[in-house]
Amino acid sequence: MTNENKDKIAKIYELVKRGATDGEKQAAEIALNKLLKKFNLTDEFLETINLREYEFKYATQLDQDLFIQLHVFFFKDKDFNASKSTLGRKSIFISLEYVDYILLMTAYEYFKKHMNAEFRKFCLPLIARCRTTKSKNKRRAELQKTFFSQYVMKSKIYHENQIEKIDTSKLSDKEYNDRKRLSEIEGGSYHTPINTGLFLEQ
Repeated sequence: MTNENKDKIAKIYELVKRGATDGEKQAAEIALNKLLKKFNLTDEFLETINLREYEFKYATQLDQDLFIQLHVFFFKDKDFNASKSTLGRKSIFISLEYVDYILLMTAYEYFKKHMNAEFRKFCLPLIARCRTTKSKNKRRAELQKTFFSQYVMKSKIYHENQIEKIDTSKLSDKEYNDRKRLSEIEGGSYHTPINTGLFLEQ
């Protein structure tokens, strides 16, 4: 079977499960049964055909943290079965259903661009004050954790059980000032797409 046929079956299978209307689901089910019979496929085959390995590129630790957080946010009850490339390129590989891939991909690309713009705006000026590469790297690491926490909160891409209360009285002056400055960052306002992008081909 060609990859084109596998993709077609996978998309129709998604329509059977997630079609917008009952009529759409019924039409997709008829089309799916015809294809299963044509290629002599079993129901067990469908449990794996809808999973494909997708590649997500990252540049920084912040990008990686964002990817993991979005997976937790959207797929709270699913295992995070991902791996990083060992071929020298900065990529994360993960197996997902087609519709889940579209959701994660569009959210990741949006938030990654927006988050990095906010990091450059609020954190790079503080890092630039450091004189040496070593001190700049140390300062970047200090800011990233606080920045990411604030950004996730402002973007509302978290679950309640992820919230940790911080006793600000135990923070150093430097930590307190960093949190105060980074509380001004702007979160993303991404809205998940209603259209799944799936259509039954005639």
